[in-house]
Amino acid sequence: MTPPLSRPLPADLPASPQTERIGFLLLPEFPIYAFILAMEALRVANQNAGERLFSTHLITIDGKPVAAGNGMTVAPDLAVADAPFLPTVIVFACNHPEKQHRRNLLAWLRRLDRHGALIGAVDTGQFTLAEAGLLDGYTVTLHWEAMSLFRERYPDIEVRESLFAIDRNRLTCAGGVATLDMMLHLIAIRHGRALAEVVSNGMVHGRIRHDSEVQREDADDALGVVNHRLAGIVQIMEENLEAPLSTVELASRAGISIRQIERLMRETLGETPSRYYLKLRLQAARNHLFYGDLPIQEIGHACGFSSPSVLSRAFKAHFGVSPREFRLQFSADRLERFRPELRRQPGIETGGARA
Repeated sequence: MTPPLSRPLPADLPASPQTERIGFLLLPEFPIYAFILAMEALRVANQNAGERLFSTHLITIDGKPVAAGNGMTVAPDLAVADAPFLPTVIVFACNHPEKQHRRNLLAWLRRLDRHGALIGAVDTGQFTLAEAGLLDGYTVTLHWEAMSLFRERYPDIEVRESLFAIDRNRLTCAGGVATLDMMLHLIAIRHGRALAEVVSNGMVHGRIRHDSEVQREDADDALGVVNHRLAGIVQIMEENLEAPLSTVELASRAGISIRQIERLMRETLGETPSRYYLKLRLQAARNHLFYGDLPIQEIGHACGFSSPSVLSRAFKAHFGVSPREFRLQFSADRLERFRPELRRQPGIETGGARA
């Protein structure tokens, strides 16, 4: 295992009564690239302000070093049980966040909320906040790959695909570089737009993106076409995975003929509508397997497959392994990366995972 990542010594800047204490709760396999961007944004803000506007406090569930998604470990300052009240706390999580839903953790987050804390989540930390009941009535975002599973788990919470979302006393973010945009907005809210722009330029970020901007390239750009009609069709497919629509229904909702939709898909994607739709559903099934522990039968239902066997055949034809084999590969990879003292099961090769 990689030795714990030592925290850099804080700059010799004077603190003040106005110094804002921000807690970063790091759950196992948290996205270290997002965490570093958040830390650095606050450090650069302090440096350019000439005073300690923000102090950061690293927290883990048990107070022990925690491994990030890439295997690096970070030494915390505090355990959840020892953490004082912090006016702002942001949860960083990634793969399988639901495995970390400890009672003491959820109770601590609820106490923070009762005392008026600003509570945020990055990447998939939103699962933890939702499990604590802290996202009811809020509009949130999270990493697009985990949205299908989140909606399945928490259907009453409004989710939008954006870089980040600020809704009253909740901050939620897709992760990655979007974390920097969220922190820049937090800096601007607290200390003005001018300082946020100085921090952005200092980190060679350029334009500070708005919360409403989408996580992925617009379908027009990603598919190499300038065709809003096609983008609309793909969006309709993505919004109807559990009960797939027929080509007739797709055409009707898109307001075009069946022949037009078939020609659009063939000329721009090289696929029939039904084949492309199947690929979207299989990708959603893969994301369920990657991020959650839903039974394969439930995953099949959520992604529009009539039975586990139908899902298994289609999944293996597309990805080369069955859903069960994919889940086993991922579990073996997690053991190898985070518990190297435990040997992987014979005959199981490791699969990829988003660090």
